[in-house]
Amino acid sequence: MHRLDVIDRLHESSFLRRLPPSRLDRLASAGSIHAYEAGTVLLREGDPGGSVLLVLEGNVAITKRLASGEEIVIALRGAGDWIGEMALLDLGARSASATTRDRVQLAEFPSGDFLEAVFAVPDAALDLLRTLSSRLREADSALIDALTRKAADLERHNRALVRENRRLGGLGDDGFERFVGASAAARRVRDLARRAADNDAPVLLLGETGTGKEVLARAIHAASERSARPFVALNCALLSETLLESELFGHVRGAFTGASAHKSGLVEIADGGTLFLDEVGDLPRAVQGALLRFLELGEYRRLGDTATRTSRVRVVAATHLELDVAARDGRFRPDLLYRIDVLRVEVPPLRERRDDVPMLLARAVERTALRVGAAPLRFSQSARDALVAYDFPGNVRELENEVERLFATVEPGRVVEPADLSPKITRSDPGSAGRYADALRAFKAQLVARALRDSGGRQVEAARRLGVHPANLARMMRELGLRGAAPARGAAPE
Repeated sequence: MHRLDVIDRLHESSFLRRLPPSRLDRLASAGSIHAYEAGTVLLREGDPGGSVLLVLEGNVAITKRLASGEEIVIALRGAGDWIGEMALLDLGARSASATTRDRVQLAEFPSGDFLEAVFAVPDAALDLLRTLSSRLREADSALIDALTRKAADLERHNRALVRENRRLGGLGDDGFERFVGASAAARRVRDLARRAADNDAPVLLLGETGTGKEVLARAIHAASERSARPFVALNCALLSETLLESELFGHVRGAFTGASAHKSGLVEIADGGTLFLDEVGDLPRAVQGALLRFLELGEYRRLGDTATRTSRVRVVAATHLELDVAARDGRFRPDLLYRIDVLRVEVPPLRERRDDVPMLLARAVERTALRVGAAPLRFSQSARDALVAYDFPGNVRELENEVERLFATVEPGRVVEPADLSPKITRSDPGSAGRYADALRAFKAQLVARALRDSGGRQVEAARRLGVHPANLARMMRELGLRGAAPARGAAPE
């Protein structure tokens, strides 16, 4: 590269553009041009800082060593970027190392000549100080991100050890039991999820909001061979297209307004682990295309970058939408659907597994009591029946919220009655809950009538067959409108 080209590059620099041509020419004369192959260490952390470098061609990684000895990349520099300028703050040692990523050409300038040129123009000196301040913030941000990821890694390793200790101790909680329920539907979901954990193919969880899809996603990750690596979750419905792509794939400094530093994306953070994409049906079409490319090739680019990166993650996606319909309507790419819909697990709504409501209620009461430091709530049978009969459009999450509300509104020690429940629950008879209550009443009447018939009309014998006290049988007969409802003489309720 000719000297005039170097002068042009110097003039393009944010803190040298105010220098007169004579100063730029003098600085260019003091510099020298060098070329290096990929993998060359240009600067080493802790070495004296006697010069600054201007990248003319190629890419350079800026790295810093943590106290643990691990070296992390805190920035990438390309053509037009400066390297080693942080040592100008106090003319001290290098605060980071610099290594070429590919073939690099750069210009090197002695620190003294560089500072003499800059400080000859006060505005240029101010621009330099602003640049150094920005670089400090960028390095601090990168270090915080790295330390946060390291802490998360340690936490995940600790959880893996606890999980293994529990398994060896025979406690048997593999994470799937957190999807609470003893119904056939709940058991079927857990079986499918366990089989998905033994595989490494993409998983698609389909179900309404609040049914426990993230619980299953975390259990699949925890039981898989990737359990020691990160589990990273992203709700695709919460961010705009640009921010969503940035969260997934990261961005480089200057990619958009406010992007003041390089940022790693979730596919990079989750490398080797599991990426959970909640509400994947809400992905914008442009991001769908980028995600499809990543799933097909394992490659991605940070927003605003030209460099291609790779990551090996397992994708577990979830949605409340009917993606088959969305694909036919053109709202969701069919080719992306084929990629994520390899192992499908359909999670039923709570109204389709009402038998699990008592178990879920007990679990929610136990967890809330521990969290708030209160005694567990007790429920009357009529309150339990009302909860079982309710449709719960918000599913398990709505049930948990109802328990939270009851802990806040019911006096300690008092039994929860139907009047304590939310009005929407006790007024749910006209809907399917009413049909369920009618079916339950008819089933009870059928059981009692059969017991009376088989016992020849003797209520004491019928009560024995049903496993209830004769007085309770008489009450049931009155409520159900069955004849011969007088209790046996001398009988007392339990």
